[in-house]
This record gives sequence, C-alpha cells and structure tokens, in this order.
Amino acid sequence: MKNKLKKIVWIILLGILECSVLFAGNPIIPNISMADPHIHIFNNMAYLYSTRDADSTAHKFVMPDWKIWSSKDLVNWKLERTINPRETYMGQSNRCWAPDVACKNGSWFFYFSNGNSNTGVLKGSSPTGSFVDILGKPLLTEDLTTGKEYDPTVLVDDDGIAYIAFGHYRADDKNLNYYIAKLGSDMMSLTEKPKVIKIIGDADILTGNDKPTLHKRNGIYYLSAGTHYATAKNIYGPYIRRGNSGNDEYGLNARAHGNYFEWRNQWFHIWCDFYLGKEVAYYRKSYLTYLHYKDNGEMVDDVAFLNAHFAIGVGKYDASWDKIEAEWYMAADKIQKRECFYGGFEIQHVKNNGSLYFPNMKNLDKSSSITFHLSSVSSGTIEVRANSKNGPVLGSVKVSGTGGYVNYKNISCNLSKTQGINDIYLIFKGKSDDLFHLDWFKFELK
Repeated sequence: MKNKLKKIVWIILLGILECSVLFAGNPIIPNISMADPHIHIFNNMAYLYSTRDADSTAHKFVMPDWKIWSSKDLVNWKLERTINPRETYMGQSNRCWAPDVACKNGSWFFYFSNGNSNTGVLKGSSPTGSFVDILGKPLLTEDLTTGKEYDPTVLVDDDGIAYIAFGHYRADDKNLNYYIAKLGSDMMSLTEKPKVIKIIGDADILTGNDKPTLHKRNGIYYLSAGTHYATAKNIYGPYIRRGNSGNDEYGLNARAHGNYFEWRNQWFHIWCDFYLGKEVAYYRKSYLTYLHYKDNGEMVDDVAFLNAHFAIGVGKYDASWDKIEAEWYMAADKIQKRECFYGGFEIQHVKNNGSLYFPNMKNLDKSSSITFHLSSVSSGTIEVRANSKNGPVLGSVKVSGTGGYVNYKNISCNLSKTQGINDIYLIFKGKSDDLFHLDWFKFELK
C-alpha cells in the first residue's frame, strides 16, 4: 500500500510538471533528476532532451523514461513530453540511457540508448513529438562493431549531411572505440560501415570513456566526453586531444555528460554531475554555465561565474553584484567575445549599433548609475535601454579613447526611469569597427 501511494503521488507530480513552467537556476530543475542532457535550438526555442534517475537511493542505474523540456530563455522551463520505453522496441525498461535529437527536412529524430546495448531512433513532426518507432528495432545493433553501440551524438553538417557517433572508448583496448557513420537521407539508416574515430595527442585526457558528443565551430569539429575534448578539421578525424573545458569542480570532469551549444551569439554548456562509488547513489542533476572560446579555439567553462553565482544560474542578474562580466550576456549582435589582454574574457570588435542583452535584472530600480570598465582607441557612445534595442534610454555615456586597448578606465553615467524595468540592452554607437573592449560593468545603488 505504501509503495502504491508513493507511485500515485509521483504520477500526480509529473502531471503538474507537464503543465507548469519552472523558474530554474542550478540545478536546472530543482528536486527532479535530470541526466545525460542535450540542448538543441529549433525555431529560436531551446529544447532539452534528457533521461532521469528514478531512485535517489539507488546504487545502480534506474532510468525509466526520457523527458523533453522547452524554454524561450534558458531560465523558465516547461516539461513538454515524457517518452516511455514502451513506445519503442525496448518495451518496459529501466535502461532509458542517453538520448540525442536532430532535425532534417522538417522532421525530428530522437536517438536513444537501450542501456549500453544498442541505439534506436524515433521520428516526429516537431521538436516535442509525438514520436513513432518506425523501424521497430535498433538502428545500431549490438553486433555492428566490436565495441558498444550506445550514447549517440548526431551532427548535421553545413552541407546537410548527417553523421552519428557513438560508443565507449578505451585507449588500452583496441576493441573499444568511438565510431562514426554517415546517416542516410531518412536519418534512420546508415550509408556506410561505422569507422573508428582515431584520437591522437599527448594531453592527459580522453583515455577512456563513453558519452561522446560532437559539435562544430568555425570549421573545427569538437569531439568531447564530459569536459574532455579533442578537435579535428575533418569530421572523421583524426582528433587531437586538446584539454578540459572544466576544472573538475561542480561536476565539470570526464563524467559530465552533456553538450555544448550556441544560441543568440552566446555559447553555453549543459552537463550532469556523476560521482562513481559504492556509497554514492546514481542520482544526477543537470547544470548550465556560460562557455567561452580562447583565440586558439580552446574551450573554457565559466567557473568564475559558477563560483560567484552557481545557484542563480544563467540569464539572471542582480544590480547589487560587485560587477557583471560583459561576457555573461544572453544575446548579442555586432560584437565578438574574445580573450582579454589581462586574462579572462571580454567583449571586443564592437560595431555601430552593436548590442548586449541582460534580462531578469533584480534591483535595477535601486540603481542610480552604471560604471563601465573598458578600453578604447576611438570615440563612441554607450546607451542603456529598457526592454528592447529601441526601448527607452535609461542612461547614456560618451566614451573617448583611453589610450589603447590595454589601458582600461571606469566611465560612468547616471540612470533614470528604472522603476519596473527588469531587462536591459547595452547599445553601442560609433564609427569604428572596434569601438570598445568592454570587460565588465557595475551599478551604484541609491
């Protein structure tokens, strides 16, 4: 009776979640397990595909279904759909392991792991389905390679050709590898025999793991497993070991299953924590942070942001903070995020009518002024506008050259009419193609 009551309560809770919008921080969804998350942007909406751990006390994987969440801003999340394994060839199962999703020709394809045994695919007409198991059998069968056919990652390349990578890699076991194969135009078949992904280089990373993930930036392919990653100029490789985007804190390590994605000219990293051990429950939650790229292409998770504002999460700010880093924006136009001369990152190559967007700003109505820490070799103007790029001007400051991009100054202006305002845009005006190098800004409270 007790177990039956517990089940009924859980069903009611899921029903409430299905029609609720949750205001998130870190973890993204509090009090709910979320594991192996992948976020993709479709039609200017973020969709989060994940599995979950059902038992917070379990010392093995108990993963009964997959979840699809949606968000317009990476802050407010709505549970759109639960996919039950009975909708697939798997039938009733607690082995609903990592999924991934891709879109092609107006259809969406949900790739899912049947434990670490094989991989299936569902087809749907929208990012949230409903989805149908047209094949009725695995896409990647257990005997396809000498390795493991699970943890799929799918990349639709710039030319429209799609690839699927998968597997469990061990540098000391020739039978365990990551594999890659070209998908057919139907996205539910392979056009070639899977090829071993060769990983080379001396960096002390990627010696053994599952959870491969692919993404592409500036013509370079990134193969990651947790926060460990390698890069290649060809999607088939060889991939050269590069480094660790994290620092082993906040679960940012080789086990941090998730993905890297871009939205509105900003990069993000979503991952779940996972701690191995007999006394540690297999119960994961997922987190978000800003991601930055060094000039040489290396990835850096914004651990400084996590250290200061981990629980708050991305996309939310407070005018009472000591400072707000310029690279913590949620949307941008006509700017570049680059390495700062003195370390860290900043906004550079700001052009006329360039903009940065900072929504959900608490205590703005208590602010009397704003100070910008920047460098410049030319003159221009920074406007603080409310709610939109063309919204009311809350304040404006003229900037003259500071004596070079390595010479930073604090330049301030007063603010007015901030009552009731929560979202701000910084708008940049001037004739140069590199108006300012903006490091951070802060507010003075009344």
